[in-house]
Amino acid sequence: MERLPIEVRVRRDLVIRGHEWPVERAPVVMLHDHGEDLDAWRGVDRALAEQGFRVISLELPGHGLSDGTPGEATVLGDVTELLGQVSEVWGPLGLCTYGRLAADLCALDGPSAPVAHIALSPYSQDAPDNKGRSLNTRVLHLIIAATSDGPRSEAARVVFDRLSAQKLWASVAAHSHGPDLLRSNPHLIDDICIFLRRYLVPRHLSWTATAHATAVSEFLEEESE
Repeated sequence: MERLPIEVRVRRDLVIRGHEWPVERAPVVMLHDHGEDLDAWRGVDRALAEQGFRVISLELPGHGLSDGTPGEATVLGDVTELLGQVSEVWGPLGLCTYGRLAADLCALDGPSAPVAHIALSPYSQDAPDNKGRSLNTRVLHLIIAATSDGPRSEAARVVFDRLSAQKLWASVAAHSHGPDLLRSNPHLIDDICIFLRRYLVPRHLSWTATAHATAVSEFLEEESE
């Protein structure tokens, strides 16, 4: 199985590019942290694809292959539009992020939000008076963090505690974080797949069945005419 280039036209002035593992199953969008690129997921993307997910690894605006300019202040809106475009084609999706981006995207909500969000080692740069503000969202969250990397471990717990929706916490005694944490602890990839099969796959199967029924109905109507 080989990955293929992909591009998503978010709007007229913004095309997001990256790679896709074309598995005919539930989609999982993987986004790198601010200032990095999709190579951060190398190896992890293949591992998820081999467990039966359509993995779509994309560059943020202004990073690597993508158009636009980097902007942390606009990333929430850009990603919301991006996920809306992806889900329109491939249905309900999962999202996998890490670092500061992961903390930013824990606020995603609404019709374009993912069904499930895996946030690796998230940490926020919010002002102290904002750190107690709840993140009200219906998205299901799996927060994964190391327990031996000091302030980063504490920062992940702060993000987790702010979430008011259904959420799960997974941790391992380690110093690494982000995708490196998964590469050094492969069992965490299995945990992610279990989480996605439990919460994302049923939603995606339901969407697929509905889309198929609609297509059949439209075909029969055309034939009858």
